[in-house]
Order: sequence, then structure tokens, then C-alpha cells
Amino acid sequence: MKRKIFQNPAQQAFFIEHGYVTLPLLSDSEVSFIQKALETMRPHDGFAPQNRSSDYHCTFLDTNEDYKRKANHLIAEVFNPYLEQILYNFRILSGNFYVKPPGKGRFEIHQNWMHVDDIKHTTLTVWCPLLDVGSHNGTLEIVAGSHKIVPDVATVNVDYYFKNFEEALLEHYLRPVELKAGACIIFDDSLIHYSGQNNSEAPRRAIQIEVIPAEIQPVIYHFDKAHPEKGFEVFEVDFEFFIKGNIHNMKDRPGMLRSRGFVPNINRLLTEVEFAEKLQNGPATRQALYADA
Repeated sequence: MKRKIFQNPAQQAFFIEHGYVTLPLLSDSEVSFIQKALETMRPHDGFAPQNRSSDYHCTFLDTNEDYKRKANHLIAEVFNPYLEQILYNFRILSGNFYVKPPGKGRFEIHQNWMHVDDIKHTTLTVWCPLLDVGSHNGTLEIVAGSHKIVPDVATVNVDYYFKNFEEALLEHYLRPVELKAGACIIFDDSLIHYSGQNNSEAPRRAIQIEVIPAEIQPVIYHFDKAHPEKGFEVFEVDFEFFIKGNIHNMKDRPGMLRSRGFVPNINRLLTEVEFAEKLQNGPATRQALYADA
């Protein structure tokens, strides 16, 4: 029997088919508690990064390790009791605040980094806005059913398999997720997603949490563009990786971690036609991965 993900069978079935579940989560008082705590934190970028490739704040990308520990502690304190009720024996790997200043914050179309050594394993992202979100302020947009249809490795320094038809994804596939403050979307990390610019007058604040099966040793894949013939070097990840990592070193070989050696790079760019076929055949592809879950 494959591993269960959600405690609720209806949520499990919906997730397998669509790659995500939305549900109410935090109370108004909990959202207020987090907002007030966030106001006391002091990331080095001041929640409004300047003169760098990304114009949104992400906890992982910041260089203030004290702030990052406090942020992760706060997120775990609030969310752990809920996740224990919703998910089947998952644990938090890392947590981030994402803040988009007004007029900024477009995030590329992407998949989240792969943190398992086998695509049959499922890691999840919990995304929870701290205010009502929609297309006007850069909410999350997803391609429902795009999870686990391509067995590639998503990580830094490599192109996503959909690089050649990103405009088509924007025009025909991506759909915005509208959520109230404190509600959340829980989605498979291989689900294609994106978020646009915050066109409102207020910062768009959201929480992103990476959760993994409690029994799994998470990994990170490193690709050296100078030596592509080596494939991916696989490193065992610990909590400190997300504290020590930042915008300046995220592309470097993570030498502080234990290496498991190399695996071949089987990634390849797809055409839109190939993608559409794989999306249509997604249920059959996932059947072997999720059977009896």
C-alpha cells in the first residue's frame, strides 16, 4: 500500500486528482498574532529587497540568520497543531514569509525544489496568505493536475521542462487561487505554479511551509553547470541548510551537507504538445504512484 497523505479520505482523493487541497485554517486572532510578530522581526532586506534579481522578500533568501530562526519557530508554533490533524505523519522542513511590496513581486513559473530521492515520495507546500488574495495582489496561480507527470528534478541552476512554452502556460493553463486571510492551499511540490505582481497598495504577505513525510531523509540536488556530464549531486538536507542558505550562496555546492554522490540528469525540455498529452494522461501516470493510498 502506498503512503497516505491526508487524514481525510475526501481530501486525499481530491489531492491525488488535482494536486492540491484548499481549506480554512487560521483564525482571525492567529492571523493577527502572526502579523504582529512579523512586525517585530528585522530581516536584512527590510521586507523590501533592492538591487537584486528578486524584488520580493523570502525568508530563505535573507542573510539574517537570527531572523530566519525566529521566523521558522513562529511558523512551526502556529502551524504544527493543524498539520498534525490534517496530514498523515508529515513534518515541517522549513518555513518562509513571502512579502511582495506594492507594485512588485512577480515570481517565475516554477515547481518547488525536489527534496526526495524518489518521485514516488510526496512532499508538500502549505501556502497561507495573511490577507485576502486574488489576481490583483499577486496570489498563487496553479496548473491543476500537473503534479507528478514528468519525472525530472526541479532545483536551482536547471531549466524547468516547460521553459519553451511558458507564455502558453500563462494564457491557457494557470488559474489564480483566491483565498481569504488565514485559509490555505496545500499542494504537491511538483505542481506547476506562479504568482504575478502585487498591484495593490498594501504589501502582500503570505507564509510558505515545506512539509515532508516524517520518515524520509530529505535531500537537495546540486547541478554544476561547468560539469553537466556529472549529473546531479545529491546532498542530505538538515534544518541548518535553510538557515545558512541565502541569496548569495544558494547556487553554490552545499559542502556543509553530506553527499550521497551523483545521479544522472534525465531532465529534458518538453513541447507544449507533449505537455498537454502528459497532462491528459496524468491520472494514469499517478495511479502507479498513489495506488491504494
